[in-house]
Amino acid sequence: MCQSCQLSRARLQKPKVAKSKAIPDNAGALSRDQYCTGDFVSLDQYIVKTPGHLPTGYGKESYTNMFHGGTIFRDAASKYIHVQNQVSLGAGETVNAKMAFEEWLWEQARVTVKHYHSDNGVFDSTLFREACEEENQKQSFSGVGAQHQNAEAERAIQTVMYMARTFMIHAALHWGSDGSDDLSLWSFAVDHAAWLYNRIPQQKSGITPLELVTKIKSDHRDLMCTHVWGCPVYVLDPKLQDGKKLPKWNRRARMGQFLGFSREHSSTVAL
Repeated sequence: MCQSCQLSRARLQKPKVAKSKAIPDNAGALSRDQYCTGDFVSLDQYIVKTPGHLPTGYGKESYTNMFHGGTIFRDAASKYIHVQNQVSLGAGETVNAKMAFEEWLWEQARVTVKHYHSDNGVFDSTLFREACEEENQKQSFSGVGAQHQNAEAERAIQTVMYMARTFMIHAALHWGSDGSDDLSLWSFAVDHAAWLYNRIPQQKSGITPLELVTKIKSDHRDLMCTHVWGCPVYVLDPKLQDGKKLPKWNRRARMGQFLGFSREHSSTVAL
């Protein structure tokens, strides 16, 4: 295990705690028979105390306009994970996150969500319930204090956060200068963790979650084009991009930091 993984994934060992084994007949009972994308989607929210930068804020956002958490969506059939960072975790912005996920799902697979499973909280609000009723979507909730009943979303949060934390620690260890190890960049790390997870083949099937959603075989060229998160990247001067010339001794590029790929541009446009 590398140094970054050891620092980011360490946890307390409790030797006196008895380990329990899952009953095979009950394992994955909530999502076991969901074979089509959108039939059963688990969702939950994550809270981050450190405010996160927006992709369009140029690092100059006010504290109140920065990300403070988000909503995660996990499709039971494909295991696809979609994260939507949010400034507010209220019902209004959570409904907007739901709409963004459903819009992406329709554009990629031409399917709609039929059932949402979640904890209570904001998902039990009038605004969110009405948004589901308008789309003829069913809802189910975990019992009080029974977060294990929403294990799909809880495990997805753990997976994405572990990956994002590893990215940030790795960047801090190797390129910890000029603000490149700023904790406010967590929002980009979370987005890239989900992006990467959805494009890595699953251990059992050898198929990626994105392939299961789109039903299109990938050549994995997007993985070959990506960089290590947080590493230095070099961007060609805009004048040279436009076919113009620069003085002979001027710099031909500027150095930046790779923070993932843009959602609003081509899939090969890095942030």
